[in-house]
Amino acid sequence: MRHSDIHAPYRLKKQTGSSLVMALFVLVFLSVLLAGVMRSLNIAGMNNAYEIIGLRALAAAQSGLEISLSRLYPLNINTATDCATVTASAVNLPATNGFNNCQLNISCTTRSGVVNGADLLSITSLAQCTAGELTTSRQLTIEAVAL
Repeated sequence: MRHSDIHAPYRLKKQTGSSLVMALFVLVFLSVLLAGVMRSLNIAGMNNAYEIIGLRALAAAQSGLEISLSRLYPLNINTATDCATVTASAVNLPATNGFNNCQLNISCTTRSGVVNGADLLSITSLAQCTAGELTTSRQLTIEAVAL
């Protein structure tokens, strides 16, 4: 009988706990990795939601500018109107899927005699959209010359 064979059962008993510790380590490591991936997916989902609501607010603000310009330069009149006409009545966005839960504010300021003696009108459209707890707003400004 060799000397190494005498201690073989002792070595096997000594090594039986190491596989349990390794399995526990792998389990903890994979759990931490999975938690990080889940957090990353949650953040990506929130970013997508903000981007979609932001695009809705941008579209609402652009619509506000277009409505303001149509009030400033009406089709049936040859001359432009003024800021009082642009902001005379509130703009109500349609309650469609794109503009649902969106509010719009339009403001106008006049600077007299800026462009070859004509007034320069600065029209600002501020749109705010909400979806659940998320709220975004977009503000657009355009300058137009009173003809």
